[in-house]
Amino acid sequence: MTIPMQTRKDATDSAKANGLALPVCPACGEPAEAGPLEVFQGISRYGCARCDLHFWHPVIMPDGAWYEAAYQGRDRTAMPLEPGHRFFLADSKAPNRGRLLDIGCGVGNFLAAARDAGFDVTGIEFDPSAVRFARDHYGLQRIFAISPEDFRASHPDEKFEIVTFFEVLEHQKDPQRFLNIARECLAPGGFLALSVPNRERWQKRADVLDFPPNHLTRWSPAALRRFLERNGFEILSLRQEPLGILRAAHVLSSAWRTGLVTRVAGETPPTLSSLAVMSPEEVKQTVKRVEEEPRQHLAARLARWKTSAMVPLAALILPYLRLRGYTGLYLYCLARIRQVTPATDMFEPRGHLLQKADGGQEKGVV
Repeated sequence: MTIPMQTRKDATDSAKANGLALPVCPACGEPAEAGPLEVFQGISRYGCARCDLHFWHPVIMPDGAWYEAAYQGRDRTAMPLEPGHRFFLADSKAPNRGRLLDIGCGVGNFLAAARDAGFDVTGIEFDPSAVRFARDHYGLQRIFAISPEDFRASHPDEKFEIVTFFEVLEHQKDPQRFLNIARECLAPGGFLALSVPNRERWQKRADVLDFPPNHLTRWSPAALRRFLERNGFEILSLRQEPLGILRAAHVLSSAWRTGLVTRVAGETPPTLSSLAVMSPEEVKQTVKRVEEEPRQHLAARLARWKTSAMVPLAALILPYLRLRGYTGLYLYCLARIRQVTPATDMFEPRGHLLQKADGGQEKGVV
């Protein structure tokens, strides 16, 4: 898919010509750099020189109806655990019991795994269909189709030893407000566990899921560490998912563009960004059409076959890619509330060691 973008110079010149003020970073409150990094469908991506966050502006965060329509179908079958889920459950520095709140719990697969591991679990999720599936399939009782703000307002005295949110922070228009709510739900000395797509992951072309209205921020290890430490958290684990064969095959497949899938489907496959301009009913109709048309099914199979064909090459060059420092998709973090009042600015010095998911260490700016 071709994503319409402007160069940074063009976007900066356009902003200056129209007298537009630079937006402030939603994580640290500082003005963005001199101009946007790119422009996508009239929305600009900015980089914060102070905390390293990349964010889109202006954006409108979708509501629960949009998520239910855009993600329909995920409540039809049990889903495997994501890397962040597995990292947390295997993290020796994380607690192994206690009251756990998962924000954005989806269909409840992680909640069920955490319950089975000994946690007392509660979940909240925007998508009512996903909540119904979690209750029916996993037997989860304390799971609510509600926003974090409304949950906090209706449970003001409820505290948890652990609050988790995996693949959720990048969807937030105001990550500072979101983190404030998560912290208010924590008991003194409580733990925070999360994962986000790693902005520094290896990829050969733009990821169509990484644009508004789906992803509103892009996080690096440095940005995530600085954000949490400025808000009074001590980082216990910060891990980049190692690059694997299947991820490498997917990247290689995306780089090898033949146009065959689009020709077979008869159209460019719709993305979450293209669905953003539709009403919830239009989104439902579009997703249903894609799911039911034989041409779309054949195109999806061809895309999977193309990725599978890249597996031997990916396996062959994987050692070289890892040697070059290329990483996988996700960034995982475990943090704990510090017992002392944080300074107003607690950026790490350059050269701090970043722990990688395979137990090694990589020297970098975090």
